[in-house]
Parts: sequence; C-alpha cells; structure tokens
Amino acid sequence: MRYRQLGKTELRLSELSLGTVALGMPYGLGAETPGAGGAPPPTDSEAIALIHHAIERGLNFFDTARAYGRSEELLGRALRDRRHKALVATKVICCDKDGVALPGSELAEQLTRSLHKSLRLLGRDYVDLLLLHSASAEMLENSDAISELKRFQADGKARYIGASTYGTVAPQIAIAQGVDALQVAFNILDQRLAAEVFPRAKAAGTGIIARSVFLKGALSPRADFLPARLTALKAQSRAVKQAAAALSPPLTREAAALKFVLAHESIATALVGVRDIAELEASLTAARAPCWSDATIERFRRLRCHQADLLDPSAWGLP
Repeated sequence: MRYRQLGKTELRLSELSLGTVALGMPYGLGAETPGAGGAPPPTDSEAIALIHHAIERGLNFFDTARAYGRSEELLGRALRDRRHKALVATKVICCDKDGVALPGSELAEQLTRSLHKSLRLLGRDYVDLLLLHSASAEMLENSDAISELKRFQADGKARYIGASTYGTVAPQIAIAQGVDALQVAFNILDQRLAAEVFPRAKAAGTGIIARSVFLKGALSPRADFLPARLTALKAQSRAVKQAAAALSPPLTREAAALKFVLAHESIATALVGVRDIAELEASLTAARAPCWSDATIERFRRLRCHQADLLDPSAWGLP
C-alpha cells in the first residue's frame, strides 16, 4: 500500500481508504432494489470482517458520518482493539430534519450534539478529521460553521477539520476559511474540480480526499440498473467500459475509474465504498497496477460528462 500526505497535516493516508456509507444503510444502485431503496448493506459480521481485512491490507483511513445509518457504530465496534492502526474521519450534521441550514446558536448546538454522539458510537475521545457534512456555499458564507469546528479542534475533539462539499464554489470558500482538508466528488465523468479547485487547494496546503470515485455505482456494473430516464448516464458509463477494455492489458470499468483518480497527485486518498472483501480486493489490485501514461490519462479525460444533472446523484431520483 502506498501512502500520501494529506495537505499540510501530519496525516499520511493510504491511497485507498474505506468509505462506510454502504455498510450502515441501503445505498447506491443494486439489482435487488432497482430504482428504490438502494442496495442493502452487509450483515454486521460481514461489515466488521471487511473493516478488519482492510486494515490487514494496509488501509489506514476510514470515513464515516452521523448521517450514514449505523456505520459509526459498526466502525467503532470493528476498531475497538485496533484504534492505533486506523485514522477516522466523521462528519457533523449541519441542517435540521428538513435539510435546512440552521442559524447561529442552533447550528452550534446541533454540531455539538452531532459530534458527541459520533464520538460515543466510535468509542473515541477525538477524531482525526472532522468534516462539515454537505457544506453549501451559502452555509459557509453565512454561518460560523467553520469557526465551530475550529473550536472543537482547540478543545481536542478533532485533530484536523474540513468540509465535505459539492460543486466548485463551496470548496473554494472552505479553502479561504482555512480548512485542513476537503472531501469532494471526483471521477472520470465528473472532473470539474481539477482546474478550479485542486490548484487552489495545493497552494493553500489543503488536503484533498476524493469520494464518488465510482459515481454511486454508475461507473460499475451496477450502471445496468439505472432507470430509463438515465439512459444518457448509462451510455457514458458504457463508453468508459469500452475504453478500459481497450487498454493493454484490459481493465474493468471500476479499475479504470480508480486508476484515473489515483493518477492525480493532488488527491491524498480515494474513498472506495465496497460492500465485501472481494470488491475491496478488486480495488487493491487496480491500485497496484502500473501507473498510467500521460496519453492514457488524457484518453480518459476526454470521457468527462458535461451534463451537470447527470453528475449529481441527488438529481437522479434514486436513494
């Protein structure tokens, strides 16, 4: 396993890290529930075995969130006797139950409640990285959310702080506000941040964690279960599959998706949302493959999607 520095922090992250949303709740695309409900999570014992296997294979960074169902609880149980081998990031909830950003003192109270519950479930006194969940440009500009995270940092509840963002505006605001790290969506189809955000982050020493490497399953065989209204996205995914198969040696669509993300030096780690050990091993095999040439990287850069609605899973009308 190769390790990369997270911006100016003291954290060295495995270049592959485990995202746990799919372990704690139904998520993504699946044959079992096409179009409704998401693919079901593994059993508790399977999820814990996967986390243990990830550690054995060199993964040292695990991403979770208060909003990820039971993932914090499962991660806490799995890491109970392995804390020294794992770096953990979680996210605090910034909105009310209707998804509306909370104002002033209400926000501070919500963030505090969210963090304290996360720490209890994780069985930790602090987290290595604390992120605002789905931090919008409006919330970052019009609230003291980042200041509240800095307060938690000063109190020893978080070693480093950051924000999980969407689009290109919010991450730039977060960088300007002095976060240590950003978690952002980046993949073959969604390359918007490469030109507008990555250079700013590098200049500021802000670490980048890439999520949505497989675009919620759209860059995997699960794309076959996309509904008819997303035929254009399915076609984009098939183009990636064909390009990956044409490589020498040929790669799967998922392997190409992962190699493309890891080809960007600005990214400290790529989160993989796998559900079982076999899927994790496939990602590890892809990561170990020889680095791509500039020509190969450019070939896949040309496969970017320019339809914003296709790049936003929340606009798909799926869980």
